[in-house]
Amino acid sequence: MPESSTWLHVRAAGLDLLLATRDLREVVAPLPVSAIPGGARGIQGVVMHQGEFLPVLAWDDLPGCGSPAGPVTALAVLRPRLGLPIERVVGTLGALPEPWQVPEDSESASAWSGGSGLLGDMELRLVDPDRLVALLRRLRADR
Repeated sequence: MPESSTWLHVRAAGLDLLLATRDLREVVAPLPVSAIPGGARGIQGVVMHQGEFLPVLAWDDLPGCGSPAGPVTALAVLRPRLGLPIERVVGTLGALPEPWQVPEDSESASAWSGGSGLLGDMELRLVDPDRLVALLRRLRADR
C-alpha cells in the first residue's frame, strides 16, 4: 500500500482521484495551455509556470480515462514537473480507504494508477506519478 500521510482528493477526467501530497509541488489556477505542433500523445501542451515550460497531461489519451466532464478549475503541479488539469478539488484524506486494491495488469488504468478503494459508494483511484511518467515515455516512444 502506498505510504503518505495526506491525500488530495480531486475530480479529473470523469474520475475521483487521489494525489499524495508529498508528490505535489502545488495546486494553482488554470493557465493557458499552448499546444505543441507534433507533440507527444498524452501531453496536451505546455504552460509557463514559474518561468519554465511545464507539460500538461492530456487525460483523454490515458487508458481508463475519459474526457474531462467539466471545465478545468485548477492545475496540480507534480514533483516530476508535470501539470495535471483538474475539474474540482474535493478535499483531503488522512488515510486511504480500506480495503485498498492494487491494480491488476489487465486493468486499463494500471498503467498510471497505484490502486483504488471505495469511500462510501465512490471509487477513488490513486495517481502514481512514477507509473504516469513511465506511461508518457512509452507513448512518446510509440509515436
